Amino acid sequence: MPELGGLQHERVPVGDLFEPALAPSSTDRAARRPGAVQLNRWENALIQHASLEHAKTSRSRRDTPQFSGFVTDLILPNEHSSAPRPQAFLVEQVPNWLLPTHYHQEHQFQVVVGGSGRMGASAIELLGVHYASPHAAYGPLVSGEDGLSYLTLRAVHDSGAWYLPDQREHLLLRIPKRHAHGAPALRSTDEALPQLAAPLTETLIEPDAQGLAAWTVSMPAHACVPDPGGEAPHGGRFYVVTRGSLVHGGEPLPGLAVIWVGAQDLFEPQAGAQGAELVVVQFPLAAQQSFIEAMQRPVRPPAKPTH
Repeated sequence: MPELGGLQHERVPVGDLFEPALAPSSTDRAARRPGAVQLNRWENALIQHASLEHAKTSRSRRDTPQFSGFVTDLILPNEHSSAPRPQAFLVEQVPNWLLPTHYHQEHQFQVVVGGSGRMGASAIELLGVHYASPHAAYGPLVSGEDGLSYLTLRAVHDSGAWYLPDQREHLLLRIPKRHAHGAPALRSTDEALPQLAAPLTETLIEPDAQGLAAWTVSMPAHACVPDPGGEAPHGGRFYVVTRGSLVHGGEPLPGLAVIWVGAQDLFEPQAGAQGAELVVVQFPLAAQQSFIEAMQRPVRPPAKPTH
């Protein structure tokens, strides 16, 4: 079974279905799992972080007509706070499953951390990054023989997918929409990572005037790196630890892990003894505000009758 940052990507037979769990509220899940989502004790109370190791107790089975697999909450949004309200969760899609074309109402990144598959006609690569702006439809997302695992990352939480063509009447056609993709060309081996002579940064999505960008950063043992985007304005970042660990103030955070850093927050990653491999995704400036609230859109897709 291939591993990435502590994630064992198991093959789950499509026919081997468990009873779908009822999804508790964000408040209930946070109360039951206080260690998985916490305000960072490092330097700034607005920086949030979570690791898969501590969040694994929230892993739940989800089976719907559109999706079959598991979801693990990493960073749960505070639905009563002002934007940004970051959200991060791991999706494990069962093998040979087609997730239909759909869209969301908030800015979103996805980072592939295991398995194989395709998005539309394009093959999905490990550590591949996909960005979609509000109402920018994408898909279908098809998992391969070994399933597909990916992180979903949002600066402002979104309550669910709107599927096409069934919910096309709610799609805003006349607003600007954007997709952006990227995947690393090279990766250091586990053995070579801590021995690198200096940190290596590869651009996955070229920074634009709105702040959208993505990078991979490979860090030798105990190295520090500044923000890859410098001081250019943006809408916040997620740092994804895919291998090794980060250390700050003596507190390790091993991969697989996510760190949310707001647009006004200062954060300088430092690698642990095994080095660190990071995927850094940077949201455009517009992501600091809720698109749903700004456009006064309905929060959730309309309920479908059950037959």
